[in-house]
Amino acid sequence: MSAFAGFVGVLSLAVFASWLAFSLGRWLGTREARRDDREHDAPVGSVVAATLGLLAFSLAMAFNMAHTKHSDRKALVREDVKAIQMAYDRAMLLPPEATKSAHERILEYAQIRAFDTFSQPDLPLELIIRRSEEIQHELWLQAVAHREHTNVRFYMDALSNLKNVHAERVTMGVHDHVPIFVWLSLAFVTALGMITMGYQASLAGSRRTMAMIPLIVAFGVVFCLALDLDRPQQGLLRVDQSPMLRLAQALQAD
Repeated sequence: MSAFAGFVGVLSLAVFASWLAFSLGRWLGTREARRDDREHDAPVGSVVAATLGLLAFSLAMAFNMAHTKHSDRKALVREDVKAIQMAYDRAMLLPPEATKSAHERILEYAQIRAFDTFSQPDLPLELIIRRSEEIQHELWLQAVAHREHTNVRFYMDALSNLKNVHAERVTMGVHDHVPIFVWLSLAFVTALGMITMGYQASLAGSRRTMAMIPLIVAFGVVFCLALDLDRPQQGLLRVDQSPMLRLAQALQAD
């Protein structure tokens, strides 16, 4: 399934669930309106306003969390590019025969990380991570074998930085996401907001339920955008890998 189809599917589900919650609220409001001692809609309006305010705050909080993590992942791609370039340059501190071998491994390292998930949606990420770590280990062993050369310590510092940036990218890209409790809480508050709006609409005698559709769709779109930002390699808003692609091309041409 394409990223666009997945986004539309999640959006449709969110809109449908919100509409069901709104319809439930209308049903409850209709029952209340038939009673002789029915509740007045004015106090309910205050509850609706407060609930929608909480919903907007929750949605903004979730979106901000997802956007911050997305921005951090983009920054780490640039840090990874700089770390690879530094390791490639400092590999020239090794003896000539070792430099050539190190450059070949670093080139492979950049190439396997320069992937485009739009054109390669089934790329096995775990294999990329495993091979990257294997190359790091090979480069480190090679550096240790030539540690008697004074300047090699600067190359080893570059390799340490390379490993650290890799670990951060794995953590941020694979493991660090917006907590599921945040999404569940947001869904719960959204349902409450739609129910209270439907309840008030029935108490007020409003029959213009179609006017609710743009509001429900708007909430659904923002919710899905936040969710998409938290899926760095599966959604529509993916982390840009073009800096890594350009680096791989530059090292290949070197």
